[in-house]
Amino acid sequence: MTDRTKIYCNTCKGETNHDIKLTHDQSYYEEYEDHGQKFLGYYEETEYRFIVCRGCDTATLEEKWTSAGMCDQNGDNIYSYNYHPKRKNLGEREIKKFHHVDKKLNETYKEIISAFEQGLGIVTAMGVRALLEGICVLEGINDQDTWGLAKKIDKLKEVSNIPISIIDGLKGIKFVGDDAAHRLKACDKQSLSSAIDLLESLMIHMYEAKIDLERKAEIMMKTHNKANSVQ
Repeated sequence: MTDRTKIYCNTCKGETNHDIKLTHDQSYYEEYEDHGQKFLGYYEETEYRFIVCRGCDTATLEEKWTSAGMCDQNGDNIYSYNYHPKRKNLGEREIKKFHHVDKKLNETYKEIISAFEQGLGIVTAMGVRALLEGICVLEGINDQDTWGLAKKIDKLKEVSNIPISIIDGLKGIKFVGDDAAHRLKACDKQSLSSAIDLLESLMIHMYEAKIDLERKAEIMMKTHNKANSVQ
């Protein structure tokens, strides 16, 4: 019978049985000598397992690692597990693909997602604020015209015709960033995730959807003109 293990499956979105197809062990040991006797010093042990979900047939690489000092009160080894690709039940966010967003904004957005996944709350919060400031700058709202992020957000409503409800939400992002930048205080992960959600929606509203709408309108206009010329 094939060996099995149970882990969270990204595709099935739940814990499922996985068949262990292949394993590979890697180890590193250091020995030292004392009064003619050899003793085990520092060591690392890693077991790689190639596993496949029995439900959806999706493959995963599991990395099981331990080292000297990683023991419980009974002296048994404690193991650390990593999965490739990462498990999405552990708070991972998928990076949205923006095709019409400024390159610098896009790179900043990707760094925010990376920081969020690593649990870097303060870095994530500061990045969220920086991205919002970057959007304002791209829309022509700078320190020479408007001082302070709160006033820039108000100006953003005038420049980009954004609904007031979204503006109020963006001001919430300002306070998240202020706590991180000035008090080195990070809010809870759910609030950070909501802030990222709002910025993703803002970029879709301001750039992705706008360009897509303009292109569809252009196609419709060309189709209409072609039909009229035929008549």
